[in-house]
Amino acid sequence: MEENPYSAPQVALVDDHRPSKLPGWSVAQLELLGWLSLVSVLGTLVLLVLAFVGGLTAQAGLERYSNWLGLVMVLLGDYLLLRLNSFAQARFEARGLSAPVWTVVALSLLMEAFDLTFGNRSFTHFSWETLVYFGLVFALGASSTWYGIRLLKVQNVYPVFRLMAWLEIVGGLMMATLVLMLLGMLPLLGATLAMMVVFFKGAAEVREQIA
Repeated sequence: MEENPYSAPQVALVDDHRPSKLPGWSVAQLELLGWLSLVSVLGTLVLLVLAFVGGLTAQAGLERYSNWLGLVMVLLGDYLLLRLNSFAQARFEARGLSAPVWTVVALSLLMEAFDLTFGNRSFTHFSWETLVYFGLVFALGASSTWYGIRLLKVQNVYPVFRLMAWLEIVGGLMMATLVLMLLGMLPLLGATLAMMVVFFKGAAEVREQIA
């Protein structure tokens, strides 16, 4: 029998590429990572408010609290990046993310250590500390952009995963300009919220698999 050239193709129009299982990942684990992503966003917002208030009042106790909260937020953010890298490898067979992820982790820890050591002295007058600080900001922004570009290359991902990649790129570029580094926090916070959704979608998939 001849085939009708005008008939609809008998193939799947959407290739889900959903894995049959995600070994090593549970619903509770992914949901916890999702909630921790939200905690990271809220904690960073609190940190920004404390930095603004501290700049107006110059209270030593407030600055000390901000320093410790900043350290906790950096450690939490780095942990979430590493877990997202592992999840992307398991769920989407992502490759090439480890190098930018570890670069961002190393630079963020180095920048936090520098900030805890020198504090506001980097901004009281132009000095070598100022140059080092802005150099770290530029490097971290460039690394975030690199990370976002690598995220864009991952195939068959959730739409929110691609949104997260673009927000990383925009935030990283803004940070690397130095002039827009504070505004660059907004898209980077948006990327963390998108990460939260990625973890929750992963949890929903695992729940479907065990149902």
